[in-house]
Order: sequence, then C-alpha cells, then structure tokens
Amino acid sequence: MNTNEEIKVAHSEALDRGGALVVAEEIARVVGSELFVGFENPRVVADDIQSTELFQSHLKRELSHRSSTIRDLCFFFDWQNVPELHEADILIESGNNPAWYVPGDDQSIIRYVHSPPYAAYHRFHDVGTNIIKKVYATALRTLYLQTIPYPDIWIANSELVARRIEKYWGIEDVRVVYPPIETSNYYISKDSDYFFTLSHLRGEKRIDEIVSAFEGIEETLLVGGDGPAKADLEKEAPKNVQFLGWLTEKEKREHLSKARAFVFNADSEDFGIAPAEALASGTPVIGVRDGYTKIQIQDGKNGLLYSRGVKELRDSIVSFDISLLNWGPEEIAADAERYAKSRFRREIIQAVEDASDERASLLGPSNP
Repeated sequence: MNTNEEIKVAHSEALDRGGALVVAEEIARVVGSELFVGFENPRVVADDIQSTELFQSHLKRELSHRSSTIRDLCFFFDWQNVPELHEADILIESGNNPAWYVPGDDQSIIRYVHSPPYAAYHRFHDVGTNIIKKVYATALRTLYLQTIPYPDIWIANSELVARRIEKYWGIEDVRVVYPPIETSNYYISKDSDYFFTLSHLRGEKRIDEIVSAFEGIEETLLVGGDGPAKADLEKEAPKNVQFLGWLTEKEKREHLSKARAFVFNADSEDFGIAPAEALASGTPVIGVRDGYTKIQIQDGKNGLLYSRGVKELRDSIVSFDISLLNWGPEEIAADAERYAKSRFRREIIQAVEDASDERASLLGPSNP
C-alpha cells in the first residue's frame, strides 16, 4: 500500500465479539491503524489491536445499554465531531454509527457497511405497527439521509447489503468485500454423523426453530455458542440436542470439520461468518432461503436451501444425503476461498489506494 497519508479506522462499538468487530480489527491490521470505537468493554478487542474508547461517559454507557433509542441518540450527537479523527487523511468507517462523523474538506471517507439500520429499513415491517417504533424508524431514516454524501468509496459485506445500499440510499457504485476468514485454518475430516450449528444464541438467529426441527427424529444436533437465549433453548430441547457452550477456535474448527452438515436459520442474515467457515471446512450447509444465505448456499452444490419453517427444516434434515450433492467436500472448500482473508486484505488495500489517488487528484500535487 503506497500511501503516506494518515489512515484511521472507526468502528461503532466493541461490547462483544461479533462479526462486525472482527472485520474492523482486520481493517485496522491491514492499514496499520489503531481502532477507534464508541464504547468498549475490557478484553473484547483482540490483543494485537490498539484501541481507543471515544465516549467514556459512564452515564451514557449505562443509558445506552438500557435503550437502543438512547444509544442511537447519543451516538448521533457524539460521533458528529470526534477530535481524535480530525487529523486522518483517510478515514475508514465500520458500521453505521461512525457515519455521523462530519468530515473535513480534505478527508476521504471509506464506509464499510455491514447493513443499513435494521429497524429503519429491511425489518421496518416487523416494528412499523408500533407507533413509537414507527416514529423512531422514520426519524432514523430521515437523519441518515444527511450522511449519504460523505463517503468517497462504499463497501458492502455481501451482495445483499450492496442491494440494500442501492435500494435505500440510492448508491449504485458499491464494492462487495466479504468479511475475512482464515480459510487455511479449516480442514476436512468427515468422520462423524452429527449436525452442527454455531451462533450467538439470540432471537434473530432462530436457533429455537432448529432445535424444534430435531424433535422426534433420530439425528443428533450439537449447538455451539452462548447468549441470552441459551437457558430457554436448553429447557425446550429434546434429548438428541446437545449444547456445547462457548467454543475455542480449535474446538470450533474440529466440530465444523467433522459435522455431517451445518444448519443455519438466521433471520435476514447480512453475511453469515459461521456458514462460511463451515464451507471452508468442506461441510455442506442446510440453510434457510432468506437473506444472504440464499445467495451463499448454491442449492444442490454446497448445501441445501429450505423455506422457513420447522417442518420444512425437519424434512431437509431427515432427507439430507451428502452423496446427492453435486460437490464433494474438496469442491465445497475450494469454492469457499472467495471468503479468504488474503482476498479481503487485497481489496481493502485497493480501496485505500483508490481513495488516495482520488484525494491527490482533488487536492493537487502539493498536497499528496
């Protein structure tokens, strides 16, 4: 990356280790920047990343935890003017909240979008019958319109999110850069006959439907991950469903490698790192025909698609036979190379170089 400009990376918040934070960390590694975050919990950001928590108000943190509306209001005001970012020549924004930052004349903005705000856009119909949520979503849409002119380069984490950016914000020139996966760390070892799912156990991941689908059948399901829904899921689960809790990277790779198939049922998933890791392990995915999953899974090749519903999922599990897929484990893993970290790094570097070139052409040779 041949640029002498100062590059900084800003991410919404680092309260838990979700996929968006993993992406932001890797961007920071690529460009050699510390990571600036709104709020940060201890020991959440990776050890090799230097991070700065921008908004250290205890009151705001507590209120933000209690209400997403208050959090968005705080971020709307606080992110607009962040002195720590003023000296950046190129600012890479990860997530929606840094989008409130108002850039200076000479700053170039690269915006990496994990998804436009859910409640304001693609999930609005789920909340639009509630008058308070309807007002909130309408206000959010109105406020976000003012940030649309700021970015010089738009990046989406999937084709689905690129379509949302075009549909909701009118941006046609959007690059797709998949989240980074160290595909070389995953391996093929098909010596078990269980089904596997891995997730942060919360409502929109729809793990309850997966668990219910194993009721009354002889197949075994292993569930990896932790989260607020874990206790309720364990109470309702049949005996052929086992909860493994939080898994180390080694344990995760082992289960992904040995599983007969990975089951994924999230609601309107933006990308889906866990199914991508399964594919890198040569493991087919039984995925819901929804969100990016219906693009990620090529029906009959690297897995099976089913229409949402417990019965439909149960039927897919009972009838699943890897020998009926057109691709074997090696072909599935080879196709997953599209998600390789090396590709992510190349495409982020290219975006930075393009932003640098555009900035130089606007400012002139005296301001490289």
